[in-house]
Amino acid sequence: MELKDKIDIVDKKANIVNRKLIAYLAVAGGTWLYGISPNKNDIVVLLSSIAFLYSVIGIFISIEKLNELQNKLKGLDNE
Repeated sequence: MELKDKIDIVDKKANIVNRKLIAYLAVAGGTWLYGISPNKNDIVVLLSSIAFLYSVIGIFISIEKLNELQNKLKGLDNE
C-alpha cells in the first residue's frame, strides 16, 4: 500500500473520531447545564448525570483514539 493511501485511511478514521468527539462534547455541555438548572427534579438530575458521565467517558476514549492516530501519522512520517 502506498504512503498516500495509508495517510488517507488515517485521515478518514480521524474524521470519524473527531465527529464523535464533537457529539460527546455537545451532550456533556448540554447535560451539565441542564443538571445545574434551578428546577431540581431528582430523576432528571440522575438521568442527566448518567448522560454526562457517559459522554465524558466517550470524550476520553475519543481523545485516546486521536492520540493513536497521531502516533500512526508520526510513524508514517519516519518511513
